[in-house]
Amino acid sequence: MGPVRVDEDDVFCDPVDAVADDATSTATPSAEPLTQWVDPRIGTGGVGFAVGTTYPGPQMPFGMAKPGPDTSKGGKSEAFSHCSGYAYGDDTIEGFSLARLHGAGIADYGGIALMPTVGMTAAKARPRSHGSHFSHDTEVARPGYYAVTLADTQVRVELTATPRVSVMRYTFASGADEVVLLDVGHLLADGLAIADADLTIDPVAHEVHGTSHVNGSYSSRSGGVRLHFVARFDRAFSAQGTYTGGVTGEALAASGTDAGAYLHFDGASPVVEVAVGLSFVDVAHARANLEAERAPFDAVRTAADSTWASRLAALRIDARSDRDRRIAYTALYHTSLMPTLASDVDGTYRGIDDGVHHAEGFRYFTDFSLWDTYRTLHPLLTLLYPSDARELAASLTAMAKDSGFVPRWPLGTGESGGMVGDGGTIVLADTYVKGVRDWDAPGAYAIARHQAMAPRAAGKGGRDSMEDYLSIGYVPTETGSSSAAITLEYASADHALGELAAALGESADAATFHARGKAWQKVYDERSHLFVGHRRDGSSDEPNPIAMSTDFAEGTPWHYNFMVPHDAEGLAARMGKDMMIARAEQLFTRAACGATSPAFLPNPYYWASNEPVLFSSWIFSAVGDHERTARWTRWTTLAHYGDGPDGLPGNDDGGTMSAFYLFASLGLYPIAGTDRYVLGSPLFPRATLAIAGGSLVIDAPAASKQHRFPRAVTRNGAPTSTTLHHSDLANATLHFDLETTPLHATR
Repeated sequence: MGPVRVDEDDVFCDPVDAVADDATSTATPSAEPLTQWVDPRIGTGGVGFAVGTTYPGPQMPFGMAKPGPDTSKGGKSEAFSHCSGYAYGDDTIEGFSLARLHGAGIADYGGIALMPTVGMTAAKARPRSHGSHFSHDTEVARPGYYAVTLADTQVRVELTATPRVSVMRYTFASGADEVVLLDVGHLLADGLAIADADLTIDPVAHEVHGTSHVNGSYSSRSGGVRLHFVARFDRAFSAQGTYTGGVTGEALAASGTDAGAYLHFDGASPVVEVAVGLSFVDVAHARANLEAERAPFDAVRTAADSTWASRLAALRIDARSDRDRRIAYTALYHTSLMPTLASDVDGTYRGIDDGVHHAEGFRYFTDFSLWDTYRTLHPLLTLLYPSDARELAASLTAMAKDSGFVPRWPLGTGESGGMVGDGGTIVLADTYVKGVRDWDAPGAYAIARHQAMAPRAAGKGGRDSMEDYLSIGYVPTETGSSSAAITLEYASADHALGELAAALGESADAATFHARGKAWQKVYDERSHLFVGHRRDGSSDEPNPIAMSTDFAEGTPWHYNFMVPHDAEGLAARMGKDMMIARAEQLFTRAACGATSPAFLPNPYYWASNEPVLFSSWIFSAVGDHERTARWTRWTTLAHYGDGPDGLPGNDDGGTMSAFYLFASLGLYPIAGTDRYVLGSPLFPRATLAIAGGSLVIDAPAASKQHRFPRAVTRNGAPTSTTLHHSDLANATLHFDLETTPLHATR
C-alpha cells in the first residue's frame, strides 16, 4: 500500500532496529525432556501493573490441587502482588496452601495451608506466626515439582500433585523436634477473610479433615468458596492438638477463623509425607479423591513429569536460543493451569448454583476468567488440546443449565459477575465452529440466544443492560460505567453467536446476530475516530484519548480503538483504511518510542497486559498489510516477554498473555468466536503443532529478531492470503520467506 500520513508531532521509529540479531545462532530442535525448558518462576515478579502473579508450585494440567508457597515481606502480602500467594521479591514463606488462581488480578482461595516447623510454641498458634525465611538459591521449580529449604528450621520441603491431591514431603534435620502445622485460617494475601473453618484430628487413621470457607476478592460476591480436605500422613503422630485464637490444647477438633492443628512426630525418621485430598463438595468426596489418587511422593512426581512432557509435545519448536525455548515452553505450561478441575473422581461437582450435580461424560471445571481468556487462551486450547476444549465447553454449558445463564467469571462454586461482556458465548462459538462438537452445543446455544434476546436487569452472570441494547442498539452511559466497552464486547459476542447459529443451521438467527455484530458503529465517534460512550439521545462528549475512562473497563480510548477483531474491514471502511492504519501505527510508535509512563504504570497507548489491545498489532494484517503486523508483533514479543521473574507484561490472566505470546511467536492469531486466523511473523525458524486432522508445520528458516518482514507466504506450496480458516491448518505447511527490511516504504 502507498504512503500513510501520520501526525506531524509523531516521529516514526522501529524499536526492533536496536535489537541485536540472532540470525547466526544455530536453530536446533528442543532437547528432551521438554519439561527442562519450563521455569514456573517466570512471571512471579514484576512491580505495579507489570506484576505477573504466577506461582512456582506444582499442579497437573488444570488440576484442582495447586500446592505452593505463600510468601510475605515485612509481615505484608499486598493482594495486588500476591494474587497467587507468591511474590518473587519476598523473603518469608508463611505456609504452603493448596488452592489458588493462576496469573489473575484478584486474590482468592488459600484457606488451608500446611507448614513444617521445629518444636511447637503458643506463639506459633496464630496465622502468619509460623513462617520461615528462605532463599531462592534453594528453590527448585519444575512442572509437577517444587522444593525449597526453610532457612529458619532447615526443613527441606518438596511438593507435587495429582489432579485432586497435593502431596508434600518434609525432610527434617537429624534430631529435630518434628512438627507439622495445619492451618485452616490461612490467608493467601492481605485483605482476604476466612468466614468459618473447622478441622478434626483422627490419630488412628493418621488424618486431619475439615473445611475452610474463604471470602476472597471475587468468591465473596457469591458467598465465598468452601474447600473440603482430608490430609493423611504416612506416619503416626507422637502427639497432637489443636489451637484457636493462639490458644493451644489437646482437643482433637477445633473451629473458628484462625483454627489449626499441630502434629508431632517421633523423629524415628527425618522424613514425613502427607497427601491432601480436596473437594468442593464435602469431606467424604475429598476422602474418595484421596483414596483414588494417593501414591508415594516419588511416584506422583514421576507421573506429573510424564504428563507434562507429553502435553508440551503438542508444540515442538526449533529456536535460536535457550532463552526463547524457556519463554515459549513456560508460556505453553502457563496455558494449562486455569480453569480449575472441580469435579470429583465419581463425577460429582458443586455448581455455581451451589447445588450438587453429576458430570456425565466429561470433567467439570470452574475458574473461567472469560473476559481475558476468550481472546487467546481458549482458541489455543481448541487448536492444541481439543479434548480439553470439549470439556471446558461442556462445563460452561453445565453452568448455563444449572444457573440459567452463560457465566461471565465463575469462580469456585459461584458466579462473581466479574468484568463485562459475554465472553462465555464467544468461547462456546469458538469451540464449536472449529469442529470440537462432542458436547451439547444446541443446549448451550438456546441459553446463549435467550440471554442475548431478553431484556434483563443488572446482575451476576449473563448480559446486563439488555433493554437498552435491544432497543437502541448500544449500551448508553446512563446505565453506569464501561458502556462503550460493553457495547464492543456485545458486538463481538453477537457476531460469534451468529457464527454458532450458522454452524447449527439456524440461518435466520445467524443473519440477526451477524447484523448485531455491527453494534460497534453506534459508539464510534467521527470527531476523534475513537470509541466513546453515548447517551440514550445519541449525544456524547469528546474523549480524552489517553485517560482511563469510565466509558471502558480498565482502559483508555486508545486501548479500545481497534477492538473490533471480527469486523476489521468494517472498521477500516468506517474510519478510512489509510486513516485506520495510520492511527494503529501511531498507537505503537507512541507506545514504543514516545514519552511513556513508568513501567509499573499502564501505557496509555499500548498496554501490553490489557486484553483490549491484544488484537491491535494484528489489525494491519486483517486488512492486508502483513508487514506492519510483522513489525509490531515482533516488538510486542521482544519488549514485553522474558525469561526472568518479570518475564510477563503483567497479570497472565489465567494464561491469556502466555497464549498471546505463543500466537505472536508462531505468526498466527485467532479471531475468537470465528474459524478465522490472521498471519503475522514467526519468531521460530520452525514449529510443529500436533493438531486434529494432521500436524501444522510453520516453516520460517530465516526467522530471527530482525528477520521478520514477509516477502512471501505459502500454504503447502501455494501462495496464501493473510487470512486463513481453521480447516486450512490441518496437515499443512505454512512457509514464510522473511527479510530484515520491509518491501514497502513505511512512509
